[in-house]
Amino acid sequence: MSINIEDTYTLGRAWRYTNPLFPYDILPDVYGDLTDGVDGNWRLPCIDTVNNVYCYAGTPVLSVGNGNAITIYEDGMLLPGAFYTFDESNDYEGQGNIATITFSTPKANAVITATGKGRADGATLIENPVEIIADFICNLAGGETADFNAYALQRAKTTATDYKAAGLITGDRSIGTTLSEILSSFYGDWWINHQGKIMITMNVVDQTYDWKGEIYERALDSLVATRDAQNICNQAEVDYLYNFAAGKYKAGDGGSTTADQLSQNIHGVKLKIFEMKWCRDATTVTAIQTIIVNRLKNPIWIISFDEVTLENIHYEKGDFVLFNHSTLYDDRQNEFENRIVQILTKVINYDDKDISFEIIDKGVSYHHHDEYPTDIINITEVIAKSVTKNVTESVAITETITKAVTKALTDGVSITETITKYVVKNAAEGVAVTEHAWKNAFQHDGVYDHSGSIRYGADYGVLS
Repeated sequence: MSINIEDTYTLGRAWRYTNPLFPYDILPDVYGDLTDGVDGNWRLPCIDTVNNVYCYAGTPVLSVGNGNAITIYEDGMLLPGAFYTFDESNDYEGQGNIATITFSTPKANAVITATGKGRADGATLIENPVEIIADFICNLAGGETADFNAYALQRAKTTATDYKAAGLITGDRSIGTTLSEILSSFYGDWWINHQGKIMITMNVVDQTYDWKGEIYERALDSLVATRDAQNICNQAEVDYLYNFAAGKYKAGDGGSTTADQLSQNIHGVKLKIFEMKWCRDATTVTAIQTIIVNRLKNPIWIISFDEVTLENIHYEKGDFVLFNHSTLYDDRQNEFENRIVQILTKVINYDDKDISFEIIDKGVSYHHHDEYPTDIINITEVIAKSVTKNVTESVAITETITKAVTKALTDGVSITETITKYVVKNAAEGVAVTEHAWKNAFQHDGVYDHSGSIRYGADYGVLS
């Protein structure tokens, strides 16, 4: 890894310029759309009292021509645009490119604040939270793209496509602290894997996992399992729209519209407050509240044990695996069988020839071949009737199958695609079509191929 994630990321200071008002003032890194509000979202340090120059951001930002809408305030009062000029990339005094505001008249000790937009990738504003992290690591903190697990990074970017992040880095702190602050605003996670790569996961309601293998009961010893009832959250109150100049949030939501009534009936109202410092979009806030409540509405299993066969020595912290144990049960009183868990800690005990694991339950179990037998019969009947009716109606066959499968399962698209291939290939093989449809549906999900990704639907709960 090209950087140490625990190293301090140090921002520029006003003292590098000839005539700063306050030499120790920090030059902030600005990201996303901060055009909301009526009194400025962050303070601009004066870097030249002689020429009335203020630092809008410590790095170049989106240009006005590409959509940056700049608004400047003096002691909370809006200033006309004719009173100042904006430069999105100014190598001021040869100290490196920053964004500047230059006034036509001196401002003495006035507090200058701004609303506007931050860093860009060419002509495009960077506002996807995962893309912000990638830009921060690679272009500001001294890292490189190879520091990330490429697959996890791309998947996290795709998951966060509709999220809008915006905020400032305003103080010296570890690189990892900045990652945590941004991701926690969107209920995301990060860790360093055994290869030294940054892993990022964005939790969603309909989660996908890449699981590494299985842990069986016969290999376990000294199992201790507890349910974390103290961290139940069935109603998520959120503070958001942070004003960096005022040092406080300007908006919030009590979480009543996304609360889980059943959990509240069982456990009482368990309200927790979440700070989303990098979130300013109400739609995103509602989506995150839903994810949080679905994940935390029931007590979560934390399980520790010794694995005595050493056959799982290749598992690492952060890996997702399937866990099996007949003495542990989910909320539906089903024993843990192919339960998705994540490894929190791993300690190899060479003297005792075992491995100590601590894992956290992710709230879902992988479904088996024997589930929904009536639905398989229904699929068979639909295929048989359609094929018998008209061999040439391949489109009609596909449409009929889709409706039947998605009624009971959430993986209708993948199943439909597999069935379509077999139906088109040989419509006369009615029995073979049915058998292939069943097997391929679960091969896609990972039953036959344990290295594949698993997609679970809403019927299996929230995976976060």
